[in-house]
Amino acid sequence: MIIRYIFILFILISSNSFAETYTEQYGEIEVGSSIFFDDVEGDNRKNNLNTSSFKYNFFFENNNLSGKLKINSLFSDPEAAENIDFNEAYLEYTNNDLNFLVGNNIIFWGKNEFYNPVDIINSKDFSTGLAEGEKKGQTMINVKKYFETSELNFFLLPATTNTYPTSKVRPQLALNIDTNNTYADGASKDNIGMALRWSGYLNEYDYGFSYYEGNSKDPALVLSSGKFIPKYSEITQFGLDLQATREDTLYKSEIVYRENEYDYNGNIEDYINLILGFEHTNYGIYEKNWDLANIVEYSYDTRSSNSHHGYQKDLFLGARLVLNDIEDTQYFISLQNDLDKNTRALTFNYESRFFSLLRAGIDIYQPLNLEEDTHQSSFKDEANIKFYTSYSF
Repeated sequence: MIIRYIFILFILISSNSFAETYTEQYGEIEVGSSIFFDDVEGDNRKNNLNTSSFKYNFFFENNNLSGKLKINSLFSDPEAAENIDFNEAYLEYTNNDLNFLVGNNIIFWGKNEFYNPVDIINSKDFSTGLAEGEKKGQTMINVKKYFETSELNFFLLPATTNTYPTSKVRPQLALNIDTNNTYADGASKDNIGMALRWSGYLNEYDYGFSYYEGNSKDPALVLSSGKFIPKYSEITQFGLDLQATREDTLYKSEIVYRENEYDYNGNIEDYINLILGFEHTNYGIYEKNWDLANIVEYSYDTRSSNSHHGYQKDLFLGARLVLNDIEDTQYFISLQNDLDKNTRALTFNYESRFFSLLRAGIDIYQPLNLEEDTHQSSFKDEANIKFYTSYSF
């Protein structure tokens, strides 16, 4: 209901019903094609996935009132998803050091590159595959108080759920994921969650202290009648993210303590999850305007092999080369190492801009020895390459 009224207001504003209002419109059209190198035995999943998306953004500002509308339309084949989402559709009012926001919004918490355990506000859309999920807009009331070097955020958050892929989409688990969600241990589809975050900076330190109480955003996938069923519990999370800047090196860390969340076997546990690392950038390498960032991060979960997300004891290595040219060309390569099971996954990305508004890129995913990893063994045959291009307007 809230989103409906916000949408009507945006229509009125875009039709110049409000005088002296600053407006901005922009968007992007993207098409992509993924090719999988291996067949999946005993399944009807295809070796190619074609996707296209249309994103439209409208922003307005009038004195103390502002707002944003972002429409994300996704179409894909075979049978991946055809949906239209209002990922961002909110009104925002600012009065001196107070800010009020109501509607759908995307929020990011955290400091690290590969994994962000403190980042818990938004659910995810995995409709184009489980390898990566796009954040879904979270309906919220957000009150923000500004201080000199910090800010305090308060959130009210109606319950949301993840969106999972259909049976023919890759990458995917060995068994299908049901679209019917189940709730237990305090969770319900009508739950209203609550979150607090105090963040800011002190000298060379950037910090964030956070608290969340509500439905889990990462449900257990419980095996029942030959398929996985998402099962949500009501959790409590205390989080800390911290970053220190020392010349050309960033030292990053995130740690959470969660209560009442399901583990890999479907049992309720309290646990600690952390990730530590650094990112060192070499500027102007090879006497050119190129920058090379080297990234090392380590994650740990006190539940060990019972961790439901698979980051129980992992080492991440990455390198990002930015050419700083007019085309915004960059390369990124990473290696995820599971130190318990000696399994690895290699990823590579290249992206550049052509003709100012046209962007093109390549993503490569190559699993290594995933047969020994109970969390990721379903991805052992999911090596693929994706080509994509987008046009901005």
